[in-house]
Amino acid sequence: MIPEKTLQTLELDKILDKLATYTTFGGGADLVRQLFPTTDLQEAQLWQKETSEARLLLENKTNVTLGGVRDVRDIAIAAQRGVVIDPPILQDIRNTLRRGMTIKRTLGRMKSSYPLLASVAELLEECIDIQDAIGNVLDDNSEIKDSASPKLAIIRRDLKIAFERLQTKLHRILSTPTKAQYLQETIITMRGGRYVVPIKADHKGKIPGVVHDSSSSGATLFIEPLETVELNNQWREFQIEEEKEIRRILAALSAQVGEQADYIVHSVGILCYLDFTFAKARYADDTRSVQPILIPFKQRPNNPNHPGSTIYLKGAKHPLLTGNVVPLDIEFGDETWVMVVTGPNTGGKTVSLKTVGLMALMSQCGLHVPAEEAKLTIFEGIFADIGDEQSIEQSLSTFSSHMRNTIQILDYC
Repeated sequence: MIPEKTLQTLELDKILDKLATYTTFGGGADLVRQLFPTTDLQEAQLWQKETSEARLLLENKTNVTLGGVRDVRDIAIAAQRGVVIDPPILQDIRNTLRRGMTIKRTLGRMKSSYPLLASVAELLEECIDIQDAIGNVLDDNSEIKDSASPKLAIIRRDLKIAFERLQTKLHRILSTPTKAQYLQETIITMRGGRYVVPIKADHKGKIPGVVHDSSSSGATLFIEPLETVELNNQWREFQIEEEKEIRRILAALSAQVGEQADYIVHSVGILCYLDFTFAKARYADDTRSVQPILIPFKQRPNNPNHPGSTIYLKGAKHPLLTGNVVPLDIEFGDETWVMVVTGPNTGGKTVSLKTVGLMALMSQCGLHVPAEEAKLTIFEGIFADIGDEQSIEQSLSTFSSHMRNTIQILDYC
């Protein structure tokens, strides 16, 4: 039993917030914040070994990175319900799956050096069909390729021809002296999705056409010349056809994503776990931490009253403290399982208490601990009641709260 209050009192939440900053993408950060200390020795030992493997992998500068990975689980599930996915998100799905495939194959080749991480990576689904399908539709800038479908290629060819005809006609109007004299400027611009030319308001009607807009001063009218209306219509019709075909292509592609959503969600979950593990490794490196030796409870034959637990810390430092931190050495040996700490205010009693409790919590989260050496048992219960006792004037309500917490701790014990 590890109460939530203990985690807050010993500030594990702050450690996890810091750890989250070492992740590569949101899914890994979410997994960090969900981390809860295990009370199972084998699970804790496995987590510790994974962290150590990740540290070794980073130290050896292997080409394993989660750059480009995104948490696309929600959109993949949405695709099952018929949601059409936008091109940039489809590209995120492809990049995420490609990165997962690269990591799986890279770690697979190094399985003898990183067996635990390779075993995790083996669970990644490559979904090559989806990767290829998205790659056939989108270019590297997430734009729809002309070759995405035969129909789209034809539409875009016709669209280009219609555009060139329209522009040629407009430029001819601009370069005709009898018409150019009525123009405010010899430019082609656009209003409401139609190409227009700007004419002086007092020459309205000199160039027959449809008025689409006027300048703020009213001195300029934006006219679509009558002789370009049909060309504008053709160009716009091809645009609408293009939009419909792109929508159809994206809908079909999104349906494929929906069919593979379970595999995509599974793979992203694995990538989240790897990101989480690499974050633990980077945090351990930055805090100069060591892997704690985790051991089972062992009764002391010479002292049957001893609960069998072990706490040994050498050179331990509270990871949230900065500056010249005084390290802590502490050992609960064969004859010791309770310790009373006394001393003056600001003498370090509270920091010492928090350091010991936090080292235990971090160990049971698979985190390496900032110490020179560490040996700990896995505790089924970790409890703490630490308040600000610096003030003589402590309110009754605060005192009562401490008493209630102490009673609960004793009841658990």
